[in-house]
Amino acid sequence: MATATPAQATRIQRRTMNPQTAATLKYVLRRTATSLGTILVSAIILGLLWSLAIQLLHASPFIAKTPADVFNYLFVDNPKSKTTALENRELIGSLLWVTLGHAAVGFVFGVGASVLISIVFTLIRPIEFMFMPIAMLLRTVPLLAMAPVIFLVFGNGLVTAAFIGGVVVFFPLLVNLTLGFRSVSAQSVDLIRVYGGSRLTIMRKVAIPTALPYFFASMRIAVPGAITGAMLYEWLFTYEGLGAAITTAKSQSQYNEIWAIVVVITLVSILLYTLATFVETAVLAKWGPNAGKSSGK
Repeated sequence: MATATPAQATRIQRRTMNPQTAATLKYVLRRTATSLGTILVSAIILGLLWSLAIQLLHASPFIAKTPADVFNYLFVDNPKSKTTALENRELIGSLLWVTLGHAAVGFVFGVGASVLISIVFTLIRPIEFMFMPIAMLLRTVPLLAMAPVIFLVFGNGLVTAAFIGGVVVFFPLLVNLTLGFRSVSAQSVDLIRVYGGSRLTIMRKVAIPTALPYFFASMRIAVPGAITGAMLYEWLFTYEGLGAAITTAKSQSQYNEIWAIVVVITLVSILLYTLATFVETAVLAKWGPNAGKSSGK
């Protein structure tokens, strides 16, 4: 029996693919290409504006670095420098992993707490009436003012990193998720209740799919926010990560390193934001409240 080639197998798979799955895949790929193109164009425009701003402001070249300076610091060896480009990349790369670890701790803590509390708020309305105003009041307190209090209570360590990073993630998710859970149509709720469904059934079958767009809208903000919280934690309380490295580089007038850190952390934030957008597109197309509708456009 003849064996099908990879190209033939792909064509066969496409012919046998469920139409809704094919439409969803096409929609995801289209959104992915659009997002990547937007990022590329935005990076070019921002790079040009960055260079133009330095020239127009007549900033000191010792302090203000151009995109070319950052590129040379990371990829071109300078005989006048004490370190090579490889050593510069390895330094920033190792510090980046530390910062991403702190950001991940805060992100998981913030997302988990916000999802749990928003579900409780939705299922038990009196708790929401009592504690949502307190949550909104705490949201108005600057994180820079809250961080020392968190440090005094929990000391230095992952718990403090989780709280500082989690605060940035927690409040936007809490508000948007609660709003999403409240956006369930009355007809859907009545239908489930007619068939004997409980509040948990309503939450699982209707409320969660309805809240998914709200959840991912907040996630796109929370991902770079968790990195900001991690760097604040490192800047204030540790000698680790990119946040602490900025302070050290400033004290040593290593402005090339500072600008490289800023560029790297910005690019990583954009990449993680874009990844969250890809996940959002795929999940909403498959399980969101309009699953199978938007993907077919």
